[in-house]
Amino acid sequence: MTQHTWPDSLQPTDPVYVASTLARFWRTLARLPDLVQRQEHLLAAETTATLRRIVLELMLALNGIAWPSDTTHLNTYLSASQRAAIEKTLLAPNVSAESWIGQAVALVVIYRWYAPQLTARYALDYPQAAEDAALAALRQLPDWPLTITTN
Repeated sequence: MTQHTWPDSLQPTDPVYVASTLARFWRTLARLPDLVQRQEHLLAAETTATLRRIVLELMLALNGIAWPSDTTHLNTYLSASQRAAIEKTLLAPNVSAESWIGQAVALVVIYRWYAPQLTARYALDYPQAAEDAALAALRQLPDWPLTITTN
């Protein structure tokens, strides 16, 4: 059932999908340490791109919609502050461990801004076990920060 059209046919987000996407973020992020350590830059880039897509899906979910299939108007469905936050994660000055870690940290900050709002809005459990496992894996990286705060 279509709610409204904006130029895409928009669908409401599915809370079950949001819950799985919240956990998928951490499972995806947990793959990064191995890739960085083995200098698998192409796979690290793919992983950070996947994380970015997940964060975008969470942003849209907070806006009440699912990812519009076949869209060519994604900016239309994000606020200016949402676009600015995610665009900052696109910057990759060089191909290095520091670049992938920097992008991942930025995406964690954004995720942590949206996840509590989503869990409250859709009455979901926060995927704490998935986060704990991912952070334990990330701490293997010498450049991974000891703490990440979201203000």
